[in-house]
Amino acid sequence: MPNFAIIGDMHMQFDETDVAFFNASDYDALLFVGDLASKNPDSMFRLLPIIEQLTKPAYLIPGNHDTTGIRQLLGELMHSDMLIENGASSQIERMQKMQSALKRTQLCGYSNHTLPQGIGLVAARPFSMGDAHAATAQDPLQLPVNFRPYVAKAHGVSTLSESFVRLKSLIDAVNPPYLILAHHGPYGLGSLATDMWGADFLPQETDFGDHDLAAAVTYAQSIGKPPLAVIAGHMHYPTKHGKKPKQWHATKDGITYINAARWPRIFKHEGRDLRHHVRLTITGEGVCDAVACYVATGEVLTTNDDRAVAPQ
Repeated sequence: MPNFAIIGDMHMQFDETDVAFFNASDYDALLFVGDLASKNPDSMFRLLPIIEQLTKPAYLIPGNHDTTGIRQLLGELMHSDMLIENGASSQIERMQKMQSALKRTQLCGYSNHTLPQGIGLVAARPFSMGDAHAATAQDPLQLPVNFRPYVAKAHGVSTLSESFVRLKSLIDAVNPPYLILAHHGPYGLGSLATDMWGADFLPQETDFGDHDLAAAVTYAQSIGKPPLAVIAGHMHYPTKHGKKPKQWHATKDGITYINAARWPRIFKHEGRDLRHHVRLTITGEGVCDAVACYVATGEVLTTNDDRAVAPQ
């Protein structure tokens, strides 16, 4: 049975202790959902040499904090084309630096891969962070993708509609069984702040998921080629307001959905440092079993009730 470790938004919380654990583990591969960096976009470059020490096959899709600048992030939040364009050149430079630094780790985005034991992997749109306008847009697929200048230059994709077309081609090309790896999850899994990709930072709760990814999953189902699981992060557990538990796994129409973003990823509980990741096991029948794992010295706690290991 293939076993994969899913590491959520790290925001600089990943070190040699994690490397030692994963290198000694029985995982077939490691899947990183992105957001290595903290507030400083260049901070991620301190993590890359650490990630490169991993001996397991590793796959990383960049998140909205990876290689993107402060002006770009503000531009996306404010829907300011000027700010988004203003920071685009620095993203190109950072991406070139990131690609040069990663030799062992596979940098993903609009790409197909084959995981150990013959499991396919479709890597969705990189740098995704959602769009508050999508909730009220007459046709959300006509909205621009996040960080459009770079995504258009690197991948020829400017709108969510074009992204959907690109995702369809990846699904057409992949051999089942397969997983979808994204940074931000799909639309359609709930509008509450505690739902998997429900907004927890807006005045009104809303489904903040990606419409292009949702359309791609629907397409995959329509041709009889659904993914085993859709894996992402971005919306942190617990919620920003009220620190409520956020749903991190669900099954809908036979597809497993996982949001692996728990923050802080490393925290103290009962006097010990715990380090979070999600274990995904695929059975011979194509059934996915997802369990939250908390690694302490000499022990791994597993649970589907994260409240039992809340930070103290």
